[in-house]
Amino acid sequence: MNFDYYQKTITEKKPFSIASDWGQGRGAFGGLTAALVLTYIEQNITLDGRDLRTINIHFCGAVIVEELCEFKHRVLSVGKSMLQVEGQLLQDGEVKTQIVACFGARRESSISVSHPLVSAEKSLSEALQFPSVKGLTPAFVRYFDLRVTRGSLPGSGTENTNLSGWMRFSEPQKPLDQASMLALIDAWPPAVMPMLNKPAPTSSITWNLEFVQPSPALQTDDYLFYRCDVIQADLGYAHTEAKIFHPDGQLIALSRQLVGVYDKRS
Repeated sequence: MNFDYYQKTITEKKPFSIASDWGQGRGAFGGLTAALVLTYIEQNITLDGRDLRTINIHFCGAVIVEELCEFKHRVLSVGKSMLQVEGQLLQDGEVKTQIVACFGARRESSISVSHPLVSAEKSLSEALQFPSVKGLTPAFVRYFDLRVTRGSLPGSGTENTNLSGWMRFSEPQKPLDQASMLALIDAWPPAVMPMLNKPAPTSSITWNLEFVQPSPALQTDDYLFYRCDVIQADLGYAHTEAKIFHPDGQLIALSRQLVGVYDKRS
C-alpha cells in the first residue's frame, strides 16, 4: 500500500488504519501522518486560489500502526488574503499529530527576491543509495528512493553536520503535490543521526515548513534535492534546518525541525 493508496483512502472520510510496512517501531512514519492531515484539510475546505505558504506540525504521540485513525479540522481564521486551518489525526480520542496550515492569496508587490540556483555535489549516478534493510532501517524506507550526495549514514560517528541528497518515491505515480513533499522530506533521517557512533532512537517533535511560491512545475519522475544542516545540538535535542530544491536548482521549500536524541538513556 503505497503513499497514493492512503491519499485516496482519506477521501472516503471514514476511519482507517496505517499498515505496519509504513512503521518505524510501533509508530507510523510521521511524514505520512502529517501528509494525510494536510490532505484531509485540503479536501474539506475551499481555498479560493490560495497557495499553501506554511505548515506547523506537532508530533504529539506515536500513531500506532494497525489501529484506526480519525481526522478532524477546524478553520481558525479567514481573511482577505490568509486562511489558517488546524488539522488533527486522532486515535482513541487522543491527538497524535496536529498541524496548522496557512494558505495565502497572491498579491501585487514591488518586492521580489530570488534564492540563487543550487547545484548538487554529486549526480544521481554518483550518489550513495540509502539502503532499505529489514530489521536495520525503518519499514517505510522501502517506499523512498534516497541518494546521499554529502554526509554519512546513521551511526557513522561523523563530525560532518550536513546531510544532502536526491529524493523521490521509489515508484512515483504522479507529480509531487505539497502533501507528498511532506512525506518525502521527512523520509530522510535527522541530520544528527550520522553523528552518532552507533544507531540510536531519534524523534521529530516539531516541524515547520515554508513553501516558496510560485512553485515550479514537477514531472512524475523528478528527483528533488535536499540539503540539511544541524544548527545546534545539546542535552538530548537537535535543531536542524533544510532547504529543498527543484531539479533545476530553484528553491521550493524551507524546513526546520526540533529532534529528540535518545543515545544515552538513564
